[in-house]
Parts: sequence; structure tokens; C-alpha cells
Amino acid sequence: MQAPLSLPSKILLTGGTSGIGAAMTDRLLAAGHHVITLARHATRLSPRPGLEMIDIDLSDSAEVRRVAAEIAARHADLSVLINNAGLQYPAALTEPDFDSAAMEAEVAVNLLAPALLVHGLLDRLRANAPGSAVVNIGSGLACFPKRRTALYCATKAGLHSFSQSLRYQLGAERVAVIEAILPLVDTPMTRGRGRGKITPDEAAAAIIAAIRTGRPEIWIGKARLLPVMSRLVPAIPRRLLRGS
Repeated sequence: MQAPLSLPSKILLTGGTSGIGAAMTDRLLAAGHHVITLARHATRLSPRPGLEMIDIDLSDSAEVRRVAAEIAARHADLSVLINNAGLQYPAALTEPDFDSAAMEAEVAVNLLAPALLVHGLLDRLRANAPGSAVVNIGSGLACFPKRRTALYCATKAGLHSFSQSLRYQLGAERVAVIEAILPLVDTPMTRGRGRGKITPDEAAAAIIAAIRTGRPEIWIGKARLLPVMSRLVPAIPRRLLRGS
């Protein structure tokens, strides 16, 4: 086990304009890291020392490949990729007005974009190992899906599987692959839904602490209960989430 996040690290973070991503950006900059943030409206952020902002639609795979190549060419010292951006559309596929374009964007942002960024930046991460990492922000919904967010839950399950497979593919290479598995966090995505949420700053602090440990998987907050429940009483969380 290694501690891949060390000063001074240059970090690429997707979805850094709000919620967990904004909180992580604040904490990483305060700790002296250089942060490149990719988001649809990244340049709306206030300029700060150490912060580079790139506007991008992460659902556009051609654009993701182009920006990844540009970053790889300009930032030879990039050492950490944090795939944080996510989309969630709370609608059932059985509803007549279900938006198929939104469905495509959800899969592209949540699953395809992280894979394309890893592919485009892996040579840089390899060159800066040890001390480099791919960090994927997962969800407990990968294990226990909700009724109304079937595709979102499926993408998080896919990201969980992708993280494991990438770890196998890298084998003895000293690029850490870390998945931070979150409970419900109080973000714009979850507004009006659920109780007992943790704050974005609490989530950000836990994720950054997890990166520093180098552990391959870290279950944060109430999500820590899910592996135990999945083994002992799997029917309870399934029953709770089936109607949500």
C-alpha cells in the first residue's frame, strides 16, 4: 500500500465547480496542490493561484479525448486523476416522457469519460509513479440500486467494476487505483431527496484522506455499513431502496 498524494502534486479533477468537486478543489489548493478542473462551466470559477480551469462537455467523447491529449502534452508532471463528475436523472425508463438523450449523457459522463481520461493520461501517470493515482468517486448505489435512478446506479456499478479491472491491468505498475465509495451527500444532485446526508466538505475531507492512505477502496460514512449488510442482511437495504 502506498500514499500516492504527496506535495507538490498536480491533480486533474472533473466536476470541480460545485458540490464535492468544489469542496475538494478548495481543500487541495489550500494544501498546496496545483488543480486542473474540467467542467461544463469551469471558467466561471474565481481565478486562484494554482487553479487551472477548462470548460468541457464531458458527455462529448471526442472532446474528452482532445482535452486529455492536450493536458498530457502540457502537463508532464500530472500525477493524480480524480474522476468526480457525475450526472443523475431521477426518472424511470417506464415513464413515457423518459429522455433518451439524457440517458446517453448520463452514461457518457459517469462511465465513458473516466475511462477515456484514464486512457489518455495513463502514460503521464506511469511516468510519475510511484506517487500517482487514478481516483474514482463511487457510490453505495452501485451495490444497492434505487428504483428511480436505474441508469445512474448501473453506471456506478460499472465504475466499481472498471476500478477493479484497471487495478488488475496495471498489475505491478505503481499507479494506485482508488475508489472512494460515498453515502448520500448534500449536493445539487440530491436536493430534496433523502435524509442523513453528509456535507460536500465532509465528503471531500474523507476522499482526500482516503487518497493519502493509498488503500484501493474506502467506504465513507454510512456507506461503510453496506458491505456488512450485503453479507448479513441484504434484504433490508434492498427493501429500503426499492421504493426510493
